[in-house]
Amino acid sequence: MDFPLEEYRARLHRTQEEMAKYHLPVLLLHQPENINYLTGLDDVMYVSYLALVVPSRGNPVLVIRDMEVPAAQNTSWVKDYVVYPDAAIDPLRVSLDAAHKALHGLGLAGGRIGLDDHSWFLTAERWKMLQTVLPHANLVAEPLIVDHLRLIKSQREIDYLRGAARSVDAGMRVGLDAIKGGVSERELAVAVYSELTRACTQVPDGCQITSGDRTNLIHGWSTDRRLERGDPVYFELNGIHKGYWARLMRTAVVGPATAQQRRVAEKIIGIQDEAIALMRPGIPASVVDQACREPILVAGLRQTYTNRTGYSLGLNQRPSTAELIREFLPDVKWVLQPGMVFHMVAIAGGMGFSETVLVTEDGPERLTGLDRRLFESA
Repeated sequence: MDFPLEEYRARLHRTQEEMAKYHLPVLLLHQPENINYLTGLDDVMYVSYLALVVPSRGNPVLVIRDMEVPAAQNTSWVKDYVVYPDAAIDPLRVSLDAAHKALHGLGLAGGRIGLDDHSWFLTAERWKMLQTVLPHANLVAEPLIVDHLRLIKSQREIDYLRGAARSVDAGMRVGLDAIKGGVSERELAVAVYSELTRACTQVPDGCQITSGDRTNLIHGWSTDRRLERGDPVYFELNGIHKGYWARLMRTAVVGPATAQQRRVAEKIIGIQDEAIALMRPGIPASVVDQACREPILVAGLRQTYTNRTGYSLGLNQRPSTAELIREFLPDVKWVLQPGMVFHMVAIAGGMGFSETVLVTEDGPERLTGLDRRLFESA
């Protein structure tokens, strides 16, 4: 397990305290991050039906495909399972009958059952079948109990995020060093992914490397396009350590940058520095967002600015791209708390810069440590 048993039990206890506030006798969870957070289960085959039954008292029960039981035995502290086999006929019913069996075994197959409606893996098909196999239950949306608990990181979680940040810094340095005329985006990606695979505890995923006019894509895969002198090159990379993600964005230029490119980069970075400096406990997220968004618009670096200027990071599994439980937007009402971690983003003038930032009792701490500047290749 990636955490001591005491930490998992503390997470379960806090979850059950929140369940009592909402009068929820039981949760039926499907989001892989939340199942991992409570149990330690580390298994990539969550495309098969996987659920966690969390009663308001006592230990949880995993509902899991029989082929994945060894993963549960090796990575999770939870030892109560209800398993199901692959089935040629009505496989959906077979897997969700296992969920019914787990709930029935706890005496909780009737009454209120909290479902994580926001999960990618509670599909409409599965939700409808749950109504069929649980005819006496009142299925209700649970208020993202575990998601909200995940926002405040423990010291060990922060240590893992520091490891992820060191990894993404290393991958970015290799990518920046590989820039030269004639190199393809794909060749840059080979260099970056090779370093990230070495530096991370898991295979890196979802990195964006684009160049020239393709930097307008923001989220674009690497291609065989070859770098030319004067091209901007955009990197958005992920480092992963024990399932925790750090993210870093930098822009470079093939050859020397123009004076205008340098001025734009310095302006963006200066604005973002001032916004990050505001990230202290108790500060409204909208204040931080305004400090980044409005100066960029006033400077004429963007005509409109509709995207978020930051979002929460932490434990993450695909297809999710980040925690995204908290986002920096103009009208949000939440405030920053110690232990929160965010990816802070500034994109304007054809350039992007970002950092992974921890909110501490004393203010913001950059976990990513790469130089904050526009990089220029030799």
